[in-house]
Amino acid sequence: MTTAREAWYLHCTPEQVGEDAIIVGDRGRVLLATELLEDAVLLNEDRGLTTATGTYRGRRITVSAFGMGAPIAAVVVDELASIGVRRVLRLGTVMTAGPSELGDLVIAHGAIRGEGTSQTYLPIEYPAVADFALTAHVEAAARATGRGVRSGIYDTADGFYTDMMLRDDPAGQEALAERRLAQHVVGIDMETSAVFVVARARGIAAASLCLASVSGADFSKLEAEERRDAELELLRAGLEALAAS
Repeated sequence: MTTAREAWYLHCTPEQVGEDAIIVGDRGRVLLATELLEDAVLLNEDRGLTTATGTYRGRRITVSAFGMGAPIAAVVVDELASIGVRRVLRLGTVMTAGPSELGDLVIAHGAIRGEGTSQTYLPIEYPAVADFALTAHVEAAARATGRGVRSGIYDTADGFYTDMMLRDDPAGQEALAERRLAQHVVGIDMETSAVFVVARARGIAAASLCLASVSGADFSKLEAEERRDAELELLRAGLEALAAS
């Protein structure tokens, strides 16, 4: 039975979540995170929005999957804020841009608002920027992994095959790469700018730390085993960042 305090899609109540949350695209990362959390409880799997809560170094943390794209990421951030989450950390994957390389951990200080969802919350003139204090802890935790770390501006887009990866249009892809280089972009994704804007609109803090898993130059990808190991490090870094702050 749905109650007034239950999140519409996540089906979670304030009593079931922590004040800190990690959001991920792949529901498999939620299950991977439960291996790192103590006393993890699976709360929801409806519509693939897998959500669990557990503790890490004494801090209660919720991990929730949103799938792909800004619209559903916005729903998840909005609903988490509505049931008491005060800080949201996006842990996901990005396409490389500029100096970033496959396997790097890439931190967003802000993002170009190329998606349309955030404009339904705040006008396009409003900047998509991360929470400074949370991002400082994220950067420290990322560097502690020993992996390559890049930080700067993401380019967030809606169309994977029209705005991010123009595989059948080499000239168009080259033009995209040149624009991003001129704008000093370090990563490309489909969610971060919306996460930042929705969080600001709802009065909570947000940060974004992603694994560079696809090359923006030649579309090569991390191999499956390497990617799994890297995603585990990504999750550990995110949990450490939340626990330290």
